Amino acid sequence: MKKATFFIAFALVSAKLVSAQPSHSAMVPNPYEAYFAEAYQKYPAVPVGMLEAVAYNHTRFNHITHTANEAPSCTGIPLAYGVMGLTLDGKDYFHNNLLLIASLSGYSKEDIINSPEKNILAYAAAYTKEKEVLNIKSNNIEEQVQVLSALSELPSSTAGQRFALNSDIYVMLDFLNRADYQKFYKLPSYTIDIRKVFGDDTYRMLTSPSNSIEDIKGMDDKRSGSANNPQGTGADYSGAIWNPAATCDYTAGRTMAVTAIVIHDMEGSYASSISWFQNCSSVVSAHYCIRSSDGQITQMVHESDKAWHVGSENGYTVGIEHEGYAAQTGWYTTAMYTTSAKLVSSHICPTFNILSTRVAFWPWAATTDYANATIPGACTLIKGHQHYPNQTHTDPGANWDWKYYDELINDVSPTYTTYTAATGNFYDDGGPSANYNEDENSLYIIAPTGAKTVTLKFNSFATESTWDYMFVHDGNNVFAPIIGTFTGTTTPATVTSSSPALCIEFRSDCATTAAGWDATWTGNGAPTGIASNMSDDAVKIFPNPFTSQLNVTTDNGAVDILLFDMLGREVVNERNASSVNHSATLNTSALPTGVYFVKVTGTELSYTAKVVKN
Repeated sequence: MKKATFFIAFALVSAKLVSAQPSHSAMVPNPYEAYFAEAYQKYPAVPVGMLEAVAYNHTRFNHITHTANEAPSCTGIPLAYGVMGLTLDGKDYFHNNLLLIASLSGYSKEDIINSPEKNILAYAAAYTKEKEVLNIKSNNIEEQVQVLSALSELPSSTAGQRFALNSDIYVMLDFLNRADYQKFYKLPSYTIDIRKVFGDDTYRMLTSPSNSIEDIKGMDDKRSGSANNPQGTGADYSGAIWNPAATCDYTAGRTMAVTAIVIHDMEGSYASSISWFQNCSSVVSAHYCIRSSDGQITQMVHESDKAWHVGSENGYTVGIEHEGYAAQTGWYTTAMYTTSAKLVSSHICPTFNILSTRVAFWPWAATTDYANATIPGACTLIKGHQHYPNQTHTDPGANWDWKYYDELINDVSPTYTTYTAATGNFYDDGGPSANYNEDENSLYIIAPTGAKTVTLKFNSFATESTWDYMFVHDGNNVFAPIIGTFTGTTTPATVTSSSPALCIEFRSDCATTAAGWDATWTGNGAPTGIASNMSDDAVKIFPNPFTSQLNVTTDNGAVDILLFDMLGREVVNERNASSVNHSATLNTSALPTGVYFVKVTGTELSYTAKVVKN
């Protein structure tokens, strides 16, 4: 028998199944297709797809508006407006391109700000006028760079600024050039020679995982050395580009040891943030900036210097800015999470002896702000701007997937305890009589030989509620879909996998332990065959096995339909399907043969099924 339960007086009890995790997909719906089509009809001098490229790059197709009492972002970067992300007040650094576009197009400033349709049409009209001024007759994409530069808000006087502007345009051209985006957004099948557009040296910089701006053009503001980097040039991290912030935007040297890492979002683009940090009037900087589309990293302040990114907590922290907006989806991509996690796990943590398991892994982390809840506390060392004391900002916000980020940071060389017997007892690391330990990151795989599914039945359960969690994954690793998240002293319901294995992950924080758990697993035998379709009262999935397409029907209203591979990676999705009696056909022609999992989630629905591609 497991020892007596240790109760935490202040903690709430929780044992539940989790809802769908935030998407890491870069492809987001375009709700303004009709307005873009209208713009191309009225202004045929604009190459088809160019407007979407600008909008995607700047706003992910969100019509951005602002209120008079709105708090500024943590970087203070000038506000963007509308679907096209135009700047009204560049704070004497960015160009006020919203006013430029109003002047060129004939649309009023108010209409451009308030109307998504007129925001798009005004940009298209201004684009046409600018092409006339530049005497550009062709609609070839390679010949449009001058127009995009002329309509941009970004300055281009220095080498560092030019890198930011070129980066902005590069992402637009890359958007147009990608076959998956062409298909998803119904774009022409462009084949753009982006290297030719920028030239070899600039292209190398725009696509490289590491370089120094000085390698290309010689910076206007070469800085003196620092303790970590006495030569004064080049990034501390080998996977980053070095493009230094203005020396007036950070403090040279530190008086405190680095003991924590701050995760930010930019409330703007990668390019605009890099440019903004080179402006003395911004009075802001971060050590690293990361691009959404491919995870490119630019370092702007050496780690031995104090960047200005988190107010009173600057002295002991390293700041990482991630491209995008906290309230929008489509910015926090797999590529961005992956390179950010590698920066943290392979460089910052070992450099400063920061324990990588002290990351904000909790299900509540994305929606909890220290200013309101006074949690998490000081022993959490890798956390968001929203989690630090004396802050008013809430980034990276509800769309940041802390659990996925945690898995990436701590997946360098995971060690699993594996059980293969047909049945057995499953205890925490304290065994049947002792408490589990502090700072645990324990991983278990239950994969009975020959079993098709696994059932886990809990006899008792007691963890420090709110702080120590068990995550149950439907598969043989931590990237498999989570089907159970448990904390507190309520004994969880029995869990059964849809695959031949369960992966159980247990995380405890830096203080207070409890009795843990006593559970029993059972491997379940092979079914008689694979059903030709699967259904419950609300969902039908067919055919199974499938080949080039998979059909999913549901009468549950708005749902997300996600297809995962055996590693838990999302490979196909249809999100926010809104019609009743919805029928979706997932295009699976590009997928390799093998086993997959379909997950259908809605307001009152969570359904997962295993399917096979032949």
